[in-house]
Order: sequence, then structure tokens, then C-alpha cells
Amino acid sequence: GKIEDMSFFAGIKGSFGEWMYDASAGTGSNKSTFGLKNSLNPSMGLDTPTDFDTGSYEQVETTVNIDFNRYITIGNLEDISFATGFEWREESFEIGQGEESSWIAGPYADQGFNIGSHGFKGFGPESAGKNSRNNIGIYTDMEAYVTNDFLVGVALRYEDFSTFGDTLNYKLTAQYMATDALSFRASHSTGFRAPTVGQENVVNTQTSIVDGDLIQTFIAPPTNPLSAFYGGETLKPEESVSYAAGFVYEYENLFLTVDYYNIEVTGRIAQSSQISVEESDYDALRAAGVEFPELISAVTYYTNDFDTTTQGIDIVGSYSMDLLSGDAKFSLAYGWTDTTVDKFDETTTDLGKVRRLEDGIPAHRATLTWAQSWDDLSMSVRGNYFGEYYATHADDTSDWGSETADAAVTIDLEVSYAVMDNLTLSVGANNIFDQEAQKLKDGTLGELGAVYYESGPFDYNGGFYYGRVNYRF
Repeated sequence: GKIEDMSFFAGIKGSFGEWMYDASAGTGSNKSTFGLKNSLNPSMGLDTPTDFDTGSYEQVETTVNIDFNRYITIGNLEDISFATGFEWREESFEIGQGEESSWIAGPYADQGFNIGSHGFKGFGPESAGKNSRNNIGIYTDMEAYVTNDFLVGVALRYEDFSTFGDTLNYKLTAQYMATDALSFRASHSTGFRAPTVGQENVVNTQTSIVDGDLIQTFIAPPTNPLSAFYGGETLKPEESVSYAAGFVYEYENLFLTVDYYNIEVTGRIAQSSQISVEESDYDALRAAGVEFPELISAVTYYTNDFDTTTQGIDIVGSYSMDLLSGDAKFSLAYGWTDTTVDKFDETTTDLGKVRRLEDGIPAHRATLTWAQSWDDLSMSVRGNYFGEYYATHADDTSDWGSETADAAVTIDLEVSYAVMDNLTLSVGANNIFDQEAQKLKDGTLGELGAVYYESGPFDYNGGFYYGRVNYRF
């Protein structure tokens, strides 16, 4: 693969009268071009090439945004922080056509030989094309002290999408200062996440592994005739309701926050499990416009197929002190997260996928940092803890291809020296002791085609060592 990433943004901010404004506009794109070597198009027989240009994906987004804010007075309430703004965004997803040999149905397709470059079929003319959408968003936000100790806030945001309509969401916040050192805070909000243009239109045919067997899997838009035959529907936005409550404690050199959160999401969007294309359905699929259904082992598509509840606790603390003739700061961040799948569609989500959703990331994560500085010299040491998690690879959630991965600790280190006011030299390492990610179980490596599980919480490339020169103009 070859990835090209580009972005350009520009903005201006200032004031007129009592109003402050911030306006910006920009565009960004990400293009992935795919190639395949040492493969073949089985349907072309001996005339097949072995190297293929299989096409590309490109996502482009353009945004225009303007925000205004000022302090206003309403009745007896003074110094109300008021903000409002407008945003326009356009998104596009384009599939670039691959070379003909990567997707063509050769003369042997009628005999049951697979069509297109094996391993990753190229994008043909039926897949290539550009899809776009745009939306506008308008918001308003107010925050004020209703008493000297009680801060409340409310926000509203309205969005209108060209593809699926509009949505209105809100957020309520409150903070109470019990003492000079202790404050309590809480919030409640609704939200949404629109399906991406890519999720609505992605096309891909690839070789997947199920229980150790190679099968041809077709990833199709949910409204494609093949997807629709097996339950695919137009995607809808995810919707969420969230609650959070906690406290902030700050006394002298100690700072501590503890928060609990609960987020319910309905209609979450994810790729469906692999749905087998049955021989008994071939005639009906052909009538629906699906070509060569007998060469497709399974289909998968994006769908609003499950609801979840995620809850957790975040603890963040820091303490500053004099140490070793310098300034030291110790910081701790800990997070506990628990996700439960409340409802799912058994026709598109299997129990293996449910387990991956619930246990695929560590329930416990923690980071402990010691930052030390002297006049020109500074250093930081950070320990990262990752708890147990459910590890899978290549979507294989069978007992053969998955397991519970062990907890792990990685250590990061950086030392910096200020040569002069504007020039700083640094050396450091992430995962300095080269802690390995979880390896695939014995007996699976050769068939799954990897060394480490793809779902690990930290980089399977091991230690990363670097030097850096920083000059400020």
C-alpha cells in the first residue's frame, strides 16, 4: 500500500465591540493506493499476470467554521459566557479503478475459478466512483455562576445532513465548589455519530480465514443487491445518551480528579460477521443482479447491528515537589472501562464478535509518570500498564484463533538538554525494554499469516528509539 496524506487550514480571529470571533476554513485528504505482488487471477488461467495495481480509496473533507463568543447579562445573572457558531462540511469517498486484470472475469470464471487478483480483488468499473455528502451545524452554548459556588452550563447543537436528515442534541453541565479545595461536577448529554461516506459505499473482495480455511469474502455497501439480500439496509446515525459525575480536589501541590461515566449507544455501526452465501440462494441472487454468486463464499457489510452500554472510572492525579535539587512532578492516570452489548442482531453479529466488543480492549489501563527538571536538563520516565484483553486476528474468534492475552507493562524514557534558550536536544525511547506484544498461539501462525495479534493495545513493533532537535524561532 501507498498512503498520501494532505491537509491545509487557515484561520483568523479577533474582536469587534464586545464580541470575539474565530473563523477558519480548510481541506484535507487521505489516499490509499493498493498493489499486489506474487498473486494471480485464477479466472484468466495461464494468461494471468502476477503483479497487480488493484485501485485506491480516497477520503476528502472540506470544512468552513466560524465561532462567536462574549459575556452577556440576563436579569440578575451577570457575566454569562455565551458562544454560538456555524459549520459547513463536505465529505467525499472515492474508489479508484484498478487495472483490468485485477478485476476481470476471465474465460475460466464459468468453470468456477475465482475472479480477480487472489487475496485482494481489484476495484472494477462497477465499484469505482465518487460519493459525497454535506452537512451544516449550528450551535449555542451558555455558562454562568448562578451563585458564587454553583456553575451551570447548557449547550444545543443542530445538524442537517444531505443524506439522512437532521438531528438536535444537547448537553447540561454543573459544578459546585464545596470548599476552596473541593469541587463536585456532573454532566448529561445526548449525541450522535453519522455513518461515514466510506462505510456507506466501501467495496472490497478479499481472502479471509475462518476456522483455518481460506474463503473469498465480499465487503459490500449495505444497499448492494448482495448485502440487501442478506439483510443490509441504509445506515442510520448512532445515537447516545451519557452521564458523568465526579470531583476535583486541589490543595497546595496536589491535584486529583475522579470521574464516573456511563454511555449508552444505540444502533452502533460495525462490520457484520461473515454471512455465508448459500448455494440454494444462487438463482435468487442472479435475479437480483449479483454476478457469479457461486464464487463468493461470504458477504459482510456495515450495519447498525447492536446497542452497548459503556461505563468506567477515570482517575487523574499529580503531585509536585522539590527533589534531587530540582523540580519533580509525579502524575498518575488510571482508567477502568467496561462495555456490555445490550442487544444485537444474531443474523449479522455472532457471539465471537460480541466477546470482541466487550473484552477486546483492556478493562484496566494506567500510566505513572515522573518528570524531573533542573536548570538546563530535564527527564521523564513513564510506565504504562495494560490489563488482560481478548486477542483475535483476521476476525477469527474461534477458540483456535483467539485467546485471553496477558497483561503487560512498557517503559518510556526521555532526556532533554537546553543547549541555549532556543535550542533543545533530546534522546529517548518508547517501550525502552522492547516488551513484546502477545504472540499468536502455537499452530496458528502459519495459517493466520502474522506473528502478533492485530488487536493488541500497544505497538507490536516493539521498542522505538529516537533523537530530536528542537529549535524555536
